[in-house]
Amino acid sequence: MSSSPVLVLDVDGVVSLAQPGSAAPWYATLQQDWGLDHDRELAPEFFLKPVFMEVLRGRLDLYVALHEYLEGKGLADRLQEFVAYWFEKDAVIDRAVLAAADAWRQRTGGRVFAATNQEHHRIAYLRDQQGLGAHFDEIIYSAALGVCKPERVFFTTAQARMGVSAAPSILFVDDRAANVDGARMAGWRAMLYRGPESLGRTLASWG
Repeated sequence: MSSSPVLVLDVDGVVSLAQPGSAAPWYATLQQDWGLDHDRELAPEFFLKPVFMEVLRGRLDLYVALHEYLEGKGLADRLQEFVAYWFEKDAVIDRAVLAAADAWRQRTGGRVFAATNQEHHRIAYLRDQQGLGAHFDEIIYSAALGVCKPERVFFTTAQARMGVSAAPSILFVDDRAANVDGARMAGWRAMLYRGPESLGRTLASWG
Protein backbone atom coordinates (compact mmCIF):
# COMPACT_ATOMS: atom_id res chain seq x y z
CA MET A 1 0.00 0.00 0.00
CA SER A 2 1.14 3.53 -0.78
CA SER A 3 1.83 6.43 1.60
CA SER A 4 2.66 9.00 -1.14
CA PRO A 5 0.45 12.13 -1.15
CA VAL A 6 -3.13 11.68 -2.28
CA LEU A 7 -5.61 14.40 -3.16
CA VAL A 8 -9.31 13.54 -2.83
CA LEU A 9 -12.01 15.90 -4.09
CA ASP A 10 -15.74 15.89 -3.49
CA VAL A 11 -17.85 16.27 -6.65
CA ASP A 12 -21.01 18.31 -5.95
CA GLY A 13 -19.98 21.65 -4.52
CA VAL A 14 -16.31 21.32 -5.49
CA VAL A 15 -16.03 19.94 -9.02
CA SER A 16 -19.66 20.35 -10.09
CA LEU A 17 -21.39 23.58 -9.15
CA ALA A 18 -25.13 23.20 -9.79
CA GLN A 19 -26.05 21.59 -6.48
CA PRO A 20 -28.88 22.79 -4.22
CA GLY A 21 -27.91 26.00 -2.46
CA SER A 22 -25.63 27.17 -5.26
CA ALA A 23 -26.11 30.44 -7.14
CA ALA A 24 -27.53 28.57 -10.15
CA PRO A 25 -28.88 25.16 -9.09
CA TRP A 26 -29.67 22.58 -11.76
CA TYR A 27 -33.40 22.92 -11.12
CA ALA A 28 -33.53 26.71 -11.70
CA THR A 29 -35.97 26.31 -14.62
CA LEU A 30 -37.53 23.01 -13.53
CA GLN A 31 -40.93 24.57 -12.84
CA GLN A 32 -40.96 26.20 -16.25
CA ASP A 33 -39.67 23.16 -18.13
CA TRP A 34 -41.42 20.33 -16.27
CA GLY A 35 -44.12 21.85 -14.11
CA LEU A 36 -42.36 20.53 -11.00
CA ASP A 37 -41.38 22.64 -8.01
CA HIS A 38 -38.07 21.39 -6.63
CA ASP A 39 -38.39 22.81 -3.11
CA ARG A 40 -42.06 21.92 -2.62
CA GLU A 41 -42.29 18.68 -4.61
CA LEU A 42 -39.16 17.02 -5.95
CA ALA A 43 -36.89 17.48 -2.96
CA PRO A 44 -39.30 16.61 -0.12
CA GLU A 45 -41.08 13.90 -2.10
CA PHE A 46 -38.03 12.21 -3.64
CA PHE A 47 -34.51 13.45 -2.90
CA LEU A 48 -35.07 13.80 0.86
CA LYS A 49 -36.97 10.53 1.20
CA PRO A 50 -35.38 7.27 2.44
CA VAL A 51 -35.87 5.78 -1.03
CA PHE A 52 -33.23 8.11 -2.49
CA MET A 53 -30.78 7.15 0.23
CA GLU A 54 -31.27 3.57 -0.90
CA VAL A 55 -30.37 4.72 -4.41
CA LEU A 56 -27.25 6.51 -3.14
CA ARG A 57 -26.20 3.38 -1.25
CA GLY A 58 -26.57 1.27 -4.38
CA ARG A 59 -29.46 -0.80 -3.02
CA LEU A 60 -32.06 0.47 -5.48
CA ASP A 61 -31.64 1.53 -9.10
CA LEU A 62 -32.31 5.21 -9.81
CA TYR A 63 -34.62 4.46 -12.72
CA VAL A 64 -36.78 2.15 -10.63
CA ALA A 65 -37.14 4.68 -7.81
CA LEU A 66 -37.65 7.65 -10.11
CA HIS A 67 -40.19 5.83 -12.26
CA GLU A 68 -42.41 5.31 -9.23
CA TYR A 69 -42.15 8.99 -8.30
CA LEU A 70 -42.78 10.30 -11.82
CA GLU A 71 -45.67 7.90 -12.26
CA GLY A 72 -47.46 9.76 -9.50
CA LYS A 73 -46.91 12.98 -11.43
CA GLY A 74 -48.12 11.56 -14.74
CA LEU A 75 -44.59 11.75 -16.15
CA ALA A 76 -43.44 8.12 -16.08
CA ASP A 77 -43.36 7.94 -19.88
CA ARG A 78 -40.75 10.72 -19.87
CA LEU A 79 -38.39 9.04 -17.40
CA GLN A 80 -35.38 8.87 -19.73
CA GLU A 81 -35.94 12.44 -20.84
CA PHE A 82 -36.11 13.66 -17.24
CA VAL A 83 -32.89 11.92 -16.23
CA ALA A 84 -31.11 13.35 -19.28
CA TYR A 85 -32.39 16.82 -18.37
CA TRP A 86 -31.27 16.48 -14.75
CA PHE A 87 -27.83 15.11 -15.54
CA GLU A 88 -27.10 17.76 -18.17
CA LYS A 89 -28.28 20.65 -15.99
CA ASP A 90 -26.40 19.21 -12.99
CA ALA A 91 -23.05 19.10 -14.77
CA VAL A 92 -21.66 22.61 -14.40
CA ILE A 93 -18.03 21.54 -14.14
CA ASP A 94 -15.43 23.85 -12.61
CA ARG A 95 -12.59 23.26 -15.03
CA ALA A 96 -10.30 25.49 -12.94
CA VAL A 97 -10.54 23.04 -10.04
CA LEU A 98 -9.74 20.12 -12.33
CA ALA A 99 -6.80 22.06 -13.79
CA ALA A 100 -5.49 22.73 -10.27
CA ALA A 101 -5.72 19.03 -9.44
CA ASP A 102 -3.98 18.12 -12.70
CA ALA A 103 -1.19 20.61 -11.97
CA TRP A 104 -0.78 19.28 -8.44
CA ARG A 105 -0.48 15.74 -9.79
CA GLN A 106 2.16 16.82 -12.31
CA ARG A 107 4.14 18.74 -9.69
CA THR A 108 4.08 16.14 -6.93
CA GLY A 109 3.59 12.83 -8.69
CA GLY A 110 0.73 12.17 -6.27
CA ARG A 111 -2.57 10.53 -7.09
CA VAL A 112 -5.96 12.23 -7.39
CA PHE A 113 -9.33 10.68 -6.55
CA ALA A 114 -12.91 11.83 -6.21
CA ALA A 115 -15.01 10.71 -3.24
CA THR A 116 -18.70 11.46 -3.52
CA ASN A 117 -22.22 10.46 -2.59
CA GLN A 118 -23.60 9.40 -5.99
CA GLU A 119 -25.53 6.64 -7.70
CA HIS A 120 -24.31 4.55 -10.61
CA HIS A 121 -25.94 6.30 -13.58
CA ARG A 122 -24.87 9.85 -12.78
CA ILE A 123 -21.33 8.72 -12.03
CA ALA A 124 -21.15 7.07 -15.45
CA TYR A 125 -22.43 10.26 -17.06
CA LEU A 126 -19.94 12.50 -15.25
CA ARG A 127 -17.04 10.11 -15.74
CA ASP A 128 -17.59 9.24 -19.39
CA GLN A 129 -19.64 11.99 -21.02
CA GLN A 130 -18.37 14.95 -19.01
CA GLY A 131 -14.80 13.66 -19.00
CA LEU A 132 -14.17 13.54 -15.26
CA GLY A 133 -12.60 10.12 -15.58
CA ALA A 134 -9.55 11.64 -17.27
CA HIS A 135 -8.74 13.70 -14.18
CA PHE A 136 -8.96 11.05 -11.46
CA ASP A 137 -7.27 7.76 -10.76
CA GLU A 138 -10.74 6.63 -9.71
CA ILE A 139 -14.07 8.16 -8.77
CA ILE A 140 -15.03 6.46 -5.52
CA TYR A 141 -18.73 6.78 -4.77
CA SER A 142 -21.34 5.73 -2.28
CA ALA A 143 -23.39 3.38 -4.45
CA ALA A 144 -20.28 1.33 -5.20
CA LEU A 145 -19.27 1.21 -1.52
CA GLY A 146 -22.75 0.68 -0.12
CA VAL A 147 -22.35 3.55 2.35
CA CYS A 148 -22.53 7.34 2.25
CA LYS A 149 -20.42 10.16 3.63
CA PRO A 150 -20.05 11.21 6.40
CA GLU A 151 -20.16 7.67 7.85
CA ARG A 152 -16.71 6.56 8.99
CA VAL A 153 -16.85 3.31 7.01
CA PHE A 154 -17.14 5.35 3.79
CA PHE A 155 -13.70 6.82 4.45
CA THR A 156 -12.04 3.67 5.71
CA THR A 157 -13.36 1.66 2.76
CA ALA A 158 -12.34 4.39 0.32
CA GLN A 159 -8.86 4.45 1.82
CA ALA A 160 -8.50 0.71 1.34
CA ARG A 161 -9.78 1.03 -2.23
CA MET A 162 -7.17 3.72 -2.93
CA GLY A 163 -4.46 1.49 -1.50
CA VAL A 164 -3.29 4.12 0.99
CA SER A 165 -1.50 2.88 4.11
CA ALA A 166 -1.12 6.17 5.99
CA ALA A 167 -4.38 8.11 6.43
CA PRO A 168 -2.58 11.47 7.01
CA SER A 169 -1.12 11.24 3.49
CA ILE A 170 -4.64 11.98 2.17
CA LEU A 171 -5.91 15.54 1.72
CA PHE A 172 -9.70 15.56 1.36
CA VAL A 173 -11.60 18.59 0.06
CA ASP A 174 -15.37 18.88 0.59
CA ASP A 175 -17.87 21.73 0.84
CA ARG A 176 -19.84 20.13 3.70
CA ALA A 177 -18.52 20.43 7.24
CA ALA A 178 -20.00 17.08 8.30
CA ASN A 179 -18.04 15.30 5.57
CA VAL A 180 -14.84 17.11 6.52
CA ASP A 181 -15.36 16.07 10.14
CA GLY A 182 -16.03 12.48 9.06
CA ALA A 183 -12.80 12.36 7.10
CA ARG A 184 -10.81 13.75 10.01
CA MET A 185 -12.33 11.16 12.33
CA ALA A 186 -10.94 8.53 9.96
CA GLY A 187 -7.48 10.10 10.21
CA TRP A 188 -7.47 11.96 6.90
CA ARG A 189 -6.35 15.53 6.51
CA ALA A 190 -9.36 17.51 5.32
CA MET A 191 -10.29 21.04 4.39
CA LEU A 192 -13.65 22.73 4.02
CA TYR A 193 -13.87 23.98 0.44
CA ARG A 194 -14.26 27.75 0.16
CA GLY A 195 -13.52 28.22 -3.53
CA PRO A 196 -10.75 27.61 -6.07
CA GLU A 197 -8.47 30.32 -4.67
CA SER A 198 -8.27 28.72 -1.22
CA LEU A 199 -7.79 25.32 -2.82
CA GLY A 200 -4.94 26.68 -4.93
CA ARG A 201 -3.19 28.08 -1.87
CA THR A 202 -3.53 24.78 -0.04
CA LEU A 203 -2.29 22.69 -2.96
CA ALA A 204 0.73 24.95 -3.38
CA SER A 205 2.07 23.65 -0.08
CA TRP A 206 0.67 20.10 -0.11
CA GLY A 207 2.72 17.14 -1.26
